[in-house]
Amino acid sequence: MSGPKAWPILPLAIALAAACGGSGSGGNAGGRLEVEWSGAATAKVAGRATAEWCDSLRLLQIQALRGDTGIALAIYPVNQFEGGRFPVVPPARADSARPAAAVAVRWFAETSIRGFQGDSGQVVVERTPGLYAGTFEVRAHSVTDTASLTIRGSFRVLTVRPAPRGCTSRRQVPDSGAGID
Repeated sequence: MSGPKAWPILPLAIALAAACGGSGSGGNAGGRLEVEWSGAATAKVAGRATAEWCDSLRLLQIQALRGDTGIALAIYPVNQFEGGRFPVVPPARADSARPAAAVAVRWFAETSIRGFQGDSGQVVVERTPGLYAGTFEVRAHSVTDTASLTIRGSFRVLTVRPAPRGCTSRRQVPDSGAGID
């Protein structure tokens, strides 16, 4: 895979994870995300997760990295984020289809990087005092071929912190073509 067309608009969270060197520091040390998928490939992954609110875009980014595998959820509330049910839509439509969510997963296969983005399903987020938890079930398709996956997962003990200064729209994130390391 090469060039911008190979990775058509994965959620901002995956691009930011690559730029920031991954998850796991700061106020989300207890946050966890567990995910499994089946279909064109089957896997189960669990790891530390982060949750960041980008105030300028009104976007909550939840992400987890485990080795060479990354999962990202971008949640687009109508206004401020309070939790609730968010239908999954293709990432290119999520910002204009509020309330909505965009979901992406990627991993290194034997000879290539596999990337999938959600096109239907739901993310449910619950808020308890100071913490967020939730579940998701998503139908996703490959960004490079006709393969599809069903992705199911959950996250818990997430403290939402402000996104790093300068969080920007997807269009402003340079396409490195490299994915997450």
